[in-house]
Amino acid sequence: MLKDNLNEISVVSNKDANERALSLIPKIREIKSNIKSSDTNVSSYILDLLHQEGLFRYFQPRQWGGWELDFEAWFDIPEIISRADCSTGWIVANMASHHRTLAVFDERIQKEIWDDNPNALIAAGNIYQQGSAKKVKDGVILTGLWNFCSGIEISDWSFFAFMLDDNGTKDWHQCILHKSEYEILNDWDTYGMKQTGSCSVKINELFVPEYKLQSFSVNRDGHTFKGVDLNKNLMYQIPTASIGGHGLAGCAIGGAQLCLDLLLEWIEKRSTSTSNMKMSDIPTIHNRLGEIASRIDAARLILRNDCIEVERQMHENGQISTNNKLKYKRNAAYAVKITLESVSIMQQVCGANGIYNGSPITSALMDVQACSSHIHFNQDMQFSQWGRNLLKNDFQSLTL
Repeated sequence: MLKDNLNEISVVSNKDANERALSLIPKIREIKSNIKSSDTNVSSYILDLLHQEGLFRYFQPRQWGGWELDFEAWFDIPEIISRADCSTGWIVANMASHHRTLAVFDERIQKEIWDDNPNALIAAGNIYQQGSAKKVKDGVILTGLWNFCSGIEISDWSFFAFMLDDNGTKDWHQCILHKSEYEILNDWDTYGMKQTGSCSVKINELFVPEYKLQSFSVNRDGHTFKGVDLNKNLMYQIPTASIGGHGLAGCAIGGAQLCLDLLLEWIEKRSTSTSNMKMSDIPTIHNRLGEIASRIDAARLILRNDCIEVERQMHENGQISTNNKLKYKRNAAYAVKITLESVSIMQQVCGANGIYNGSPITSALMDVQACSSHIHFNQDMQFSQWGRNLLKNDFQSLTL
């Protein structure tokens, strides 16, 4: 069955994948319009659509039936899907990213997961400081409490990041576990990004065997990824710590595009309450639309270009410089900054009509604002790190 699947979908190009994602926008919007606002996970109907089009598997290795697309897909597909729903785009970004992560793990765990189900969804608890482990014979003993584990309830597997104490030496590590091995805490209750189901996960003194472990301390002498001999595409070794936010930023940008699309539909139908003048005839509205769209387009171009550039650099140099890693982190924060500015302008255009909870525009606006709160987009951190390195050139090389 795997061989047939490989022959069917491994020839998909980036352009083909984008067209598949674009075709789902009206379908996802229609399904989303009938979802209860209290739901905390992406609808099973939407998940089925995404599986049918293969849109979780654009970074899965070809030998498992994946597409192994060029790295620009890191940004493109979540951004396009988020034009229908920001939460759905966020789940796609995360799940596809985790196929890419699994590709550098031991071949045994790849087979254990993908032989059984090549469509398996994999979540993650990505904050290293939230987990700790002690080295023992043939593995580690893991303990931790991870929050923001997006899609954890709809996934059969999950990665967990932790700090490994190996006889006094600290190492940045990840492991992958089946859902039977961890406890999901039902604590996801938010004003935006509601359907990402980003619950917390608890683990207490669990033994994890060596074949489920992978060090991510890439700057440490002698570091290797266990899966590199199996999956040789250098795309898998692009440092996620430096450009990982671009896929998630794509969700904010796509979500802002959704807001604009909904706003345009609303403007076409509206007259002002006081003058009965059609909103589409007001010159200042025309100007506002220009302000909004230019910010969204600029953010999209900046981050898409970064994804193309980082893959080219990986092929040319085999690594990404610290300066460029910091530049990409800076660009993600800036792109989300101007995206938020576009959202603020849209809120002004909506006026009091934009405060109703039942309004699809309000829901889309809140999703973008919630999405923008991710640590990747913290301007104080990302701008200052880049600026310091520019002036002092003494920034400690990024570990991951």
